[in-house]
Amino acid sequence: MSEFLLEIGSGELPYAEVRDIPAALSDRLRSFFKKTSLLLKEPIVHSYATSKRVVVIAEDIPIKTIDREIEIVGPPLNISYNGDTPALPLVRFMEKNGISDKKKLYIVRQKRGDYMACKKTINGRLLQDLLNENIPDIIKNIPFKKSMFWMDRDIRYSRPILWILSLFDGKPLEFYYGDIKAGDSTYLAEKGMYKMSRVKVNDLKDYFELISKNGIILKNGERRVFIEKELDAAAKKLKLDIAEYEDDFMDEIVGLTETPHAIAGSFDRKFMSVPEELLSIVMRKHQRFFPLRNDNNLMPHFIGIANITPDNLIVNKEGIERTVRSGYSKVLAARLADADFFYGEDIKHPLSYFVEKTKDILFYEGLGSYFDKMKRVDGIGSFIIKEYNFPEEDAPQFVSAANLLKFDLATHIVYEFPEMQGIAGKIYAKRAKESEVVYLAIEEHYYPMRKAKKKVMPSNNVSALCSLSDKFDTIFSFVMLKRLPTGESDPFYLRRAMIGIIEIIIDRKYIIHMEQIFDFYFSNFFSNRNLNLNELKALFVNFANTRFKNMLMSLGYKPDEIASVANKDMAHDFYTSYLKIDFVSKHKSHKEFCDLSQVYKRIKNITSNYVNILSFDANKLTLPDEISLLKTFESVSNESRSLFGVNDYAGAMDAFYTLVTPINNFFDSVLILTDDEDVKNSRLGLLNNILNLFKHICDFSRLSY
Repeated sequence: MSEFLLEIGSGELPYAEVRDIPAALSDRLRSFFKKTSLLLKEPIVHSYATSKRVVVIAEDIPIKTIDREIEIVGPPLNISYNGDTPALPLVRFMEKNGISDKKKLYIVRQKRGDYMACKKTINGRLLQDLLNENIPDIIKNIPFKKSMFWMDRDIRYSRPILWILSLFDGKPLEFYYGDIKAGDSTYLAEKGMYKMSRVKVNDLKDYFELISKNGIILKNGERRVFIEKELDAAAKKLKLDIAEYEDDFMDEIVGLTETPHAIAGSFDRKFMSVPEELLSIVMRKHQRFFPLRNDNNLMPHFIGIANITPDNLIVNKEGIERTVRSGYSKVLAARLADADFFYGEDIKHPLSYFVEKTKDILFYEGLGSYFDKMKRVDGIGSFIIKEYNFPEEDAPQFVSAANLLKFDLATHIVYEFPEMQGIAGKIYAKRAKESEVVYLAIEEHYYPMRKAKKKVMPSNNVSALCSLSDKFDTIFSFVMLKRLPTGESDPFYLRRAMIGIIEIIIDRKYIIHMEQIFDFYFSNFFSNRNLNLNELKALFVNFANTRFKNMLMSLGYKPDEIASVANKDMAHDFYTSYLKIDFVSKHKSHKEFCDLSQVYKRIKNITSNYVNILSFDANKLTLPDEISLLKTFESVSNESRSLFGVNDYAGAMDAFYTLVTPINNFFDSVLILTDDEDVKNSRLGLLNNILNLFKHICDFSRLSY
């Protein structure tokens, strides 16, 4: 069996590509082997990536594809012979297919008649030839998020390609990709230097030895573990802890390195007067350093991950580390000096100064300024507080927070460091002696979001109201402009905003009628525009319901469980719909639930043509089993009403279950579709009322068993 090695060296790849390329490239090479379909055994494929190189390896490759025999159909039988002598059409068919003996010919019967045919053996092709022909297309079709092209638009890659190493059983496959000729060489850092030099590779084993000797860690997972160990060791030397970080930040560091080495550095203590949130963002987002803490306090120390090969460390470890550390400290000091200056400029002004400046910051064309947006947010939240009976003490705090919500967009800090949105607002509002509820709301209105590897939600009603109102305003305004996302594109993050609304509603257990908020919004804002509100509302409700269903799917709920509760009116109360779907998911397999599902379907089958009969005359129900069913239904209906009021679906299901036996007895002993119209309608009306009662939990007929 043979082996194949492909390495594509390029300019520094974006970290997201380094994370995603290995799986995508492996899939494409496997697809190539499957499409070839003439291999007795599928090769083993592995792919790796670093910031400088993408590698794919295939092992257990057959030397060639298998030989195969095919049937070739020739001319019709009726024109193939003149007596026993082959006619011209048959002679040409034999010449074309290299047949000298007419005994190798035979007749095949097809729909259009009888035809002459022969068997022909197709020899297998060498895999190295097939790879040589197809690898350029595989490279071209790697699904990068963004590609560059050069020479012509067919030559694409994420960054300019510098070299291609391609070996089949140690022999180079010398194809071209653009102006780059594949060969038998890779590029590695020279000893004692950062310059890359050409190194010949003999085979796969030799490649891995060279890579390992140069300290290159090809696997993203292994590189991540190595970096984490380096970080822990460096932090322990300083007797400090690594500040919490997001997985995405570590993904970025993993994607930017191939020979990682941790180097600890420090910065001037004078910068400790800058808020630690700003210090952390400067270090993490702008310099890609790991901040260090002592208990809960940020310290003037950091750790950077440099690309340094082991050979270079052996030659002059202390000198190299000193040089890198000095460089790190200099660039960080310059950035911290900027942060310190901008922070100092901002705190010279009162909050009202920045609020006034938001009048000059456009939210979106046709939607006014951020000052206008804050006024709309104030209006939406005040309506929700009044309409849905929020505590009275929330109202004044909400109004204060809503009118400060976006002021930090006018600050120097947010202009220079956009990641400080909300955080800067909290810091400045706290410094201005605003209440804790108000300054927390300024930061938390951007929630839900991920922080330190976990999702954080608004911590109180005011923060939640600010977040909901801001997101409602964004979504409603873009619905008005008919700019809802289509396909994968979502430039205004409207899907995220809608999911955020739903998550807050579920987390805070709010019962909010979104269509009422929609009606309020367009009655009070943009009312001077000629809008088709029925059309816009339908767009919004469909958008909201779709996000709700998709979110539940992502949480693991099954389509039939969602469909049993989901309907066009879900936007009236997402929280209750969520509780019902969660209950159905947890209880669907219980015997009681299955029995209820059976009687539900039994009722639905017989009433399907009489769904509009909803009233009944109890005096017409005189048989023992229908009287028993009526009494049980009335009792269960009264009992379940209070249970639904407190979302006690388990209690309601227990009550419903008492209907199972009376329903089955009713079906077994009572002729429902009798000739007496009044009696028939009363029996159907009773059954439809039972069906509608069951629907308070779910539509049992939508469940799959």
